[in-house]
Parts: sequence; C-alpha cells; structure tokens
Amino acid sequence: MNSKERVLTAFEHREPDRVPLWYGASEGLTDKIMKAYSATDEEDLMRKLHIDFRRVREQYVGPPLGDKAIWGVKREGYYYGQPMSHPLADVETVEEVLNYKGWPSPDWFDFSHLAEQCDKWMEYAIIGGPWVVVFTDATELVGMEEFFVKMHTHPEVMQAVIRKVSDFYYELATRFFEAVGDKIDIFFFGDDMGTQLSLIISLKHWRTFCKPEIQRFIALAKQWKLKTMFHSCGAVKEIIPDLIELGLDALNPVQVSAKGMNLTGLKAEFGDKLTFHGGIDHQHVLARGSVNDVRKEVRRVIDIMSPGGGYCLAASHDLMLDEFPVDNVIAMYEEAFEYGKY
Repeated sequence: MNSKERVLTAFEHREPDRVPLWYGASEGLTDKIMKAYSATDEEDLMRKLHIDFRRVREQYVGPPLGDKAIWGVKREGYYYGQPMSHPLADVETVEEVLNYKGWPSPDWFDFSHLAEQCDKWMEYAIIGGPWVVVFTDATELVGMEEFFVKMHTHPEVMQAVIRKVSDFYYELATRFFEAVGDKIDIFFFGDDMGTQLSLIISLKHWRTFCKPEIQRFIALAKQWKLKTMFHSCGAVKEIIPDLIELGLDALNPVQVSAKGMNLTGLKAEFGDKLTFHGGIDHQHVLARGSVNDVRKEVRRVIDIMSPGGGYCLAASHDLMLDEFPVDNVIAMYEEAFEYGKY
C-alpha cells in the first residue's frame, strides 16, 4: 500500500499493511531530529520516519498583524502564546458584536499554491482546510471567564460571537475546498474542549454552543466527500457519542492521561465507529521516560488500538515540544514502523 491507501483503509475500519504514522512537532525539535537523521529537509525527514500524512495550508497575505492574531487579540508567550487582550470584553449586545471593526476578511488568504503542493504528495494522505477553532477564538475575543459567565447571562450575545467566528471560517474553508477539495483527503479542525479531568464546559452548554458549529463543518466537508478529523485535548469521552452522531471520522490526539481516556475502554466502546489518532503518552512516557519505556508503550498501544483498523499512531498531543528527548521520539517512530505491521 502507499500512504494514502494505508490511511484511508484505517479510516474505513479495515486493517492496512501497517499502522499509519503521523508527525507533529515544534520547529526546534524537528531541527534536532533532522540532524540526527542527516535529513536534507523536512520532507526528507518525513520519508525517513515513514510518515503517511502531509498537510497543506493556505497562505496569509493580509495586512501586517504585528503581535496580534487575525481577530485583533494580542498574544504573547511561547509557541502559540496566550491572549493578552480581549477586543470584545464587556460586550453586552448582539449589535456590538456585529459592529466590531476587527473582523478579519477571507480575502486575506491565498489558496493559489495549494493544487501544485497537493500534486507533489498524491501518494500520501493529504490533510487540508483552515485551522477552524470556533469556540476557542470566540472565548479569546471576549475573555474566557467573561464568556463562560455570559453563556448564562447573555447567551444570545455569546452565540452571536460564535457565529461570526464560524461564518469567517466557513467561508475560508469553502474557498479552500473550491481550490483543492478534489485533491485532499481529510479535513482537520478542532477546539480544545477538555481539561485533564472533564469537559471545559457542561455537556448541556457544549451541545448548545459548540455542537451546531462542529456539525456545520462536518457537513461542509462531506459535501466534498472528505474524511473529517476533530482535534481536542483532554477528557472528552462525554462528547464522543455526539461526534459519532454528527458523522465524524476520526478523533485526535487521544490524551491518554486525561480522565476517561483509557485506550482499552475507548477502543471497546467506540472503535468500530471512530478512528483514533494519537495515543502515545506525551505527558509522561515521551517527555520523561526512557527509550525502552517508549518502545514498550508503542507496542502496548498498537496491541490495543490496531485490531480491525481505525487507528493512526502519533503522540497524544499534536505538537511535540523542544524539550522532548530526541532519542525517545525516534524510538517511537522506529518501533511503530517495525511493530505496527499487520
């Protein structure tokens, strides 16, 4: 099988020739692994690690953002940073939301390069679509604490914020799919809905404020006959039945150390309906374990998750960090490639 066939077979809950592999890491860690493999560039590294996915992204061509995100939220800190300002703080009415001058334009993004990029990777499973994070971006615009309070006191106003964010991403996704919807395989989007112990909001409020937007984007992707993969860290078992009901194909990254995210239970309860993507513990094993610990964990996870397909191997977070031991990351991929054969 080539990589595309391998991934799509797993997504169909059939057993491919081996477990598909995904890569996600910080630039710093990637540079270290490239040196360890004497890789000429990142694509050379992906081939040496036997990574089955490739990802294409739109290009930002809009006005300079400085230290702000496209929504006008100022950000500081490592990696993605943290929101330091909230332009819609103290918002009280739907009219204020609609009249906010900082809404971004889909015209700020260019899709013209995507087809050529896809054509280079047709033997791989290509992930595409804008990084749709509706609820997270909405809470950053208002401020998370205020947003959570106003879901109770001003629900129609918070729903208006969510819908404006959603409308922007919907148009962006539509343009993306019009450009290369026939060349990509998987639409990947998400929102971090879980803490280490539970959902970040109640199931009732998730169904009111979040579920309709997830449904909207799954339906859009299905119009283009794309597989769908939803990202959420944390303890999200409570919403998995709803995600399956909406027609979601895969869940990423399966944070195994979070409450209720035990792999044996997830596979038994949902493994014939949902593809799990991730699952190698990044909080303890990859970050702090030995090489032998990593290899043992890879074998354990594959034994649990691979039967019947429906599993792609990766760390339990999309972004492995600079401080991860390089030898542990290499051990994860080497063991998975060798042990993951059906």
